[in-house]
Amino acid sequence: MIIDISQWKEFLVKDLFEIINGKGITQDEIDENPGSFPAVQSGEDGLGVMGYIDYDYCIAKKYSLTTKPCLTVARSGTAGFVSFHPHGCVVGDSAKILLLKETVDRPEEVYLFLSVLLNKNRYKYSYGRKVTLEGYRKTTLLLPVNAQGHPDWAYMADYIADIENRERKKVLSVLGNR
Repeated sequence: MIIDISQWKEFLVKDLFEIINGKGITQDEIDENPGSFPAVQSGEDGLGVMGYIDYDYCIAKKYSLTTKPCLTVARSGTAGFVSFHPHGCVVGDSAKILLLKETVDRPEEVYLFLSVLLNKNRYKYSYGRKVTLEGYRKTTLLLPVNAQGHPDWAYMADYIADIENRERKKVLSVLGNR
């Protein structure tokens, strides 16, 4: 499918997302307080999840977390790597949480769409450059827009759903040919 981006507009990350800085969380804490809540640091493996921790422990420690669908961005190491967490997560000091400022229908698909675009900016963080709050806020994304000139969240969600449906059909056709 060819995408016509000629009518898309640029938006600043700071206008789209609330950015929450992570706070120190250690592997020892995760190991000593096991649970089912994903703890994210920088890293691509496993979407940056370094383990699962007890949610109540994170609340008591006032760690940076959300229970909403979100994106995370690695601040160092694999700086600029963005991953999607459908049920939220807690982030350590080498990651940041990105939450859409606007409530959208089908946030999972929208976040997946946006994660692909944000990952295209990873080159900016090569050679040891870290993701800083101020710098990341100025990152621009080229997005589809609706008639009012606002991000077209429905288009983004539909696009991802279409990809998922096409992939599902491919798998079913392969399974059907056995």
